[in-house]
Amino acid sequence: MLLYQAQLKCDRRESLQSKRERVDALIVELGLSTCADVVIGDNLNRGISGGQAKRTNIGIALVTEPRIIFLDEPTSGLDSQTSCDVVSILRRLADSGRTIMSTIHSPTSEAFRMFDRLLLLHKGHTVYFGALHNKNGDASGGAVPYFAQLGLMYDPSTNLADFLITETGDKGEAANLKGLWQDSSYLADAKKHQEQLLLASIQLHANSAEAVTHLEHNMFSAVGVLLRFRSRANCKYPDFIMPRIMPSIFFGFIVGTLYYGAGGKAENPKNISARGNVAAALFMSTVMPAFTAAGYMPSIVTERPLFYREHSDGCDTTGSYLLFKVIEEGFFHIFASLIFCLMTFFLIQLPGSFWWLWLLNFVTGQVGIALAYFCGSLAPNMDGANTLLPIINVTSMYFAGVLMTYDAIPDAWKWFPWVTFMRYGWTANMLNNFPAECEMPLLAALPGCPTEYWGLKEGSAGLSVENNFGALCGFWALWLGLTFLVMTFVRHVKR
Repeated sequence: MLLYQAQLKCDRRESLQSKRERVDALIVELGLSTCADVVIGDNLNRGISGGQAKRTNIGIALVTEPRIIFLDEPTSGLDSQTSCDVVSILRRLADSGRTIMSTIHSPTSEAFRMFDRLLLLHKGHTVYFGALHNKNGDASGGAVPYFAQLGLMYDPSTNLADFLITETGDKGEAANLKGLWQDSSYLADAKKHQEQLLLASIQLHANSAEAVTHLEHNMFSAVGVLLRFRSRANCKYPDFIMPRIMPSIFFGFIVGTLYYGAGGKAENPKNISARGNVAAALFMSTVMPAFTAAGYMPSIVTERPLFYREHSDGCDTTGSYLLFKVIEEGFFHIFASLIFCLMTFFLIQLPGSFWWLWLLNFVTGQVGIALAYFCGSLAPNMDGANTLLPIINVTSMYFAGVLMTYDAIPDAWKWFPWVTFMRYGWTANMLNNFPAECEMPLLAALPGCPTEYWGLKEGSAGLSVENNFGALCGFWALWLGLTFLVMTFVRHVKR
């Protein structure tokens, strides 16, 4: 994780060896040597401890060697000893020349004592800002004498943090601590100190050499880093691979054995039942990739916090992340669709081209995955995504073809086949296996003449495999484009 973040955030011209050395030094500095090669883990997979995870988060912020680090409650959820260990690391980082600014929740006395300065707020208003302790590091200076002059006496046997929180709560509002701070000499000292820092900053910039340029990743180099680290990590987990491969094996076996040998019999236009069975098998091979795309959807939801974080850090763009997902999922889907088509093509003995069958299955699946991405990015959570995707897929399935001929569709719904990708995929599959022209006009009203019976000329790109394939590619681009817009302009995490 640390090397991945270094590759993503640091100067692209810096060598990998230099980044490795920086990460190794960070691991030692943060006390992570004992778990350097342990997986981080998640809610379902056991990994490093809570304290180690906090230190890893700090390490992620440190890989770019920043001068200033902001931390939001780095000790929350940790026991007192682990909290002290984390704050001790922050103390060492501050002593090394970095500025550490952190909110902190219910700190222990020992952890709180390690901070230098305190900004204390009550309902968004400053009631104290300055040194936490005196120069000797005890509580007799800094915040304690300020509150003592206000009549709020601190008992040294208690936790200073608890004292400050208690006295600036409802009591603070009654005592008008905000107004008292505005009139205090401590505020004047704080402003004077601020002015000194600003002057020092201006002088520092004036004396500094020419700024060093930082070469960030472009879209394609960022995709390379994501593929190298995240795809490699994903390949180690069966719960990532199995949902992408197993449905194709299972449904390939079901469809292949259920319609075994129907393709050979369907070459005779008089064998109406065989042609109807082949049409149903091709329908299933079109619909199945769209439904199994649900297995690809959770990643777009579960990776959302990481995407927001990396996007906010300027590590990658929406375009690079989406391109990474298309390449990663497309790689696995190549094999999944090949397995499905090999099983169905030879078991059913389909008369058409195997390569067209596979290409149509692959692209239909990619459209289904792009649609799943759209649902996953639009919905605020997994429950919403799992509701939206089946609604779209099931509705589209009714108009794809085999369940109802085009002529039988009510006039008010005749527009719908034109806007569902399943219709184009099924039409292309039918034209790949049956002639475009009816061999026996007397059978036009029966499945023995598929193009006439199901009305393939309507609600599709015409009687051409290539044209319907092109329409599928258009739907793929459409759903990916909509996903890009949603991920760019809709943000479900408001913090």
